[in-house]
Amino acid sequence: MIVEFRDTGEGMTEEQQQRAFTSLLSTTKRTGTGLGLAIVHRIVEAHHGKLTLRSKRGEGTVIRVMLPL
Repeated sequence: MIVEFRDTGEGMTEEQQQRAFTSLLSTTKRTGTGLGLAIVHRIVEAHHGKLTLRSKRGEGTVIRVMLPL
C-alpha cells in the first residue's frame, strides 16, 4: 500500500531534507519539537515499510508512505 502526502508550500532545503526524519528538524514553526516525521518514520519502519521525502524549494514537498500488505 502506498499513501502520498503533498503540499504546495515553500519546500525544504537540502539540509532540512537530510534531517527530516530525525528529532532535530525545526522548520517554520516557532513552537513545537519537530518530532512529527521522526515518529512517523519509526512507526513505518517498525511495520517493515518505507518512508520517502521529495522536496523542491518553491514547489512543495511529497512524503510517501509504503507499507507491505
